[in-house]
Amino acid sequence: MPASAHSLNTRAIRAALYTLLILLAGVAVIVGTYRGSYDSSWDDLRQSTQRRLEFLSSDLASALDKFDTLPIVLSSHPELVDLLRHADDPRRRQAVNLRLERLARESRVAAIYLMNRDGTTIAASNWNTPSSFVAQNYAFRPYFRDAIAGGIGRFYAIGATTGEPGYFLAHPVRDDAAQAARAAPPGVIAVKISLDDIEANWARSGELLMLADVHGVVFLASRPEWKFRTLDALPAGTRERIRAAQQYGDRALAPLPIERPADPAANGVTRLAIGGRDGARPQWLTVAGERREIGRMAWTLLSFSEVDEIARLARGHAAAAGFAYAFILVGALYARLRRRRDEERRIARHELERASAELEQRIGERTAVLVEANRELAAKIGELGRTQITLRATQDELIQAGKLTVLGQMAASITHEINQPLTALRALNDNAVILLDRGESREVRSNLQVIDGLTRRIAGIVGQLKGFARKDDLKQMPVAVAPVIEAARALLAADARHDGVNIAVGPVAPDIAVCGQAVRIEQVLINLMRNALDAVRDTADKSVHVNVEHDTEWVRITVADAGPGIAPEAMARLFEPFFTTKPAGQGLGLGLAISASIANALGGALDAANRSQGGAVFTLRLPAAVLSADAHAAPRTIG
Repeated sequence: MPASAHSLNTRAIRAALYTLLILLAGVAVIVGTYRGSYDSSWDDLRQSTQRRLEFLSSDLASALDKFDTLPIVLSSHPELVDLLRHADDPRRRQAVNLRLERLARESRVAAIYLMNRDGTTIAASNWNTPSSFVAQNYAFRPYFRDAIAGGIGRFYAIGATTGEPGYFLAHPVRDDAAQAARAAPPGVIAVKISLDDIEANWARSGELLMLADVHGVVFLASRPEWKFRTLDALPAGTRERIRAAQQYGDRALAPLPIERPADPAANGVTRLAIGGRDGARPQWLTVAGERREIGRMAWTLLSFSEVDEIARLARGHAAAAGFAYAFILVGALYARLRRRRDEERRIARHELERASAELEQRIGERTAVLVEANRELAAKIGELGRTQITLRATQDELIQAGKLTVLGQMAASITHEINQPLTALRALNDNAVILLDRGESREVRSNLQVIDGLTRRIAGIVGQLKGFARKDDLKQMPVAVAPVIEAARALLAADARHDGVNIAVGPVAPDIAVCGQAVRIEQVLINLMRNALDAVRDTADKSVHVNVEHDTEWVRITVADAGPGIAPEAMARLFEPFFTTKPAGQGLGLGLAISASIANALGGALDAANRSQGGAVFTLRLPAAVLSADAHAAPRTIG
């Protein structure tokens, strides 16, 4: 084998070994980072969960302990002992009922009740409710048996009478005579405490918490579906004791899907599998240091956390470590390449110096070209500005032309609207001359008053036309919506009466306003109302509905008709200039295009849709505004 070929093979083998070592080192960095981040996150989760459980268990124990003294204090009350001795006295029973009712209300407990030594309730704070404890026997409850035996009864259960769960505290009633005779206590005083507020706070906090009794039955939980489930399968004897005490009514007490994996990678934690958001896979909830015993009842408080986030965080750290390793590797390769390039640069320096003069010459030439290009660009920018000014002026002229087009379409009906009062004016004027010749001044005065009203009517119509046709610049200000709608409806009133169409305007509060310009908003509304009039001209339901909806940001004015609606092929081109579905000679197809342009210029939008009950609806959306006091006091006039 030639020496050159042998040297080439040796370099290839060495490069392959280096590459393999680099890849193995990268894998080691990524795996180590993932494992370290995963373990660290688990430790953080354990510590934070332990701190949270310590706080919650202390808070729950404090909430229960504050009621411990209540049955003890009540156990020696003379009225209770007296009622137990004279249980058949209704006056004594009523007095104790009222006292217990007041104490329950002041101490904010669910109920306080007194039982005789047989377990029958003879007085209760809820004596006057449908679910009263009075006359109910609770001798089967463990808390009664513990208290009648001389101890303190503590028990959590679903109420046998009310069906509402609660924590029960019971204490024997102290009777000096019974104690002296070493007899059993004459009765038991019990307090029922509701833990609903604690459970509601858990649910609002978003934490995943559950509280289980000594048998592992979950009776408080931040998620309702966990309640009255068990941490493990209950032995038959335990189920029988729970059933005999009627602790959880007829609940099935099915086990929760809890697993305790033996896999060392599971970190020895408890896992709860619940349905995932897509229902396709279980979502693992788990916790480190997950339980605390609460108070004297040996209750267990558990906290769960989602573990997917830990894995995602570890993967993110591993990816970051991989990128960092790759960056360092690339940096090392870059440094090596740079050294090679320095060597090449020393060799090529002479050629570079020789080429620098030529390069400077080319740079100068290119600079001159760029200067000329910049000069041409500045000229084009100026031309573009002038074009924009021309375009804006053309758009204003187009909007004005749209107004005049609408006025031209309404000319016949407006002429008829003015001719009627003019005819009446001529008749009244001739009649006034005759009456004046006869000397009937009273009738002449009456005619003049009618003439005055007719001239005011004509002036109003002309004033509306002048205001609508006036050409003005776009100046936005708060505009009351109600007068604008009324002005548009007034301009179309003659056409609506001629076609037998009713333009119905829903109630509009006087303080609803938009940011815009009254005349241009009127132009949009007239276009929309006129299109609606055309749509219902040949339909059975000749009605057009105008309504206003608003919130703090937008005001929406809708114009709806009961016509044939908008064809699907026309919907996409509805706002294109010169597109129209009307017959030839009845429109240029600019009305909706101009209306959309006006809406956009005012910072709003114009949308169209078909109604489910038939017909079309156009929605003009404009920014909401607040009217000043002057705007409220002086509505806009036209003329």
